[in-house]
Amino acid sequence: MGEVGEEERSRLRDCYHHSLQKATDTKLRTVAFPCISTGIYGYPPEQAVHVALETVRKYLDEHHEKLDRVIFCVFLPTDKELYLKNLPLYFPSGESTHTHLNSSCFLVGE
Repeated sequence: MGEVGEEERSRLRDCYHHSLQKATDTKLRTVAFPCISTGIYGYPPEQAVHVALETVRKYLDEHHEKLDRVIFCVFLPTDKELYLKNLPLYFPSGESTHTHLNSSCFLVGE
């Protein structure tokens, strides 16, 4: 896919936001995400990670009392590196919790 435009970014952002909203509407306290759209849909992972983390960060800033945890599950070593590199940009260690759960999952929350 290469470089993506605002329409694609908006669709990906909406996907994360609507998923978070659905989770809180149904009183779920934990939600897990794969790297949405980065597989066969070809959204560049190095761009998708920022959309995912920024959208989740903004949602948690407004609705922190409704969710305990957000988990990002990754399957490729390159995706793992992207999350390791970028999680602290959106969730600084002194400000909120982010944890490397295992080889493929990262936790944001308590």
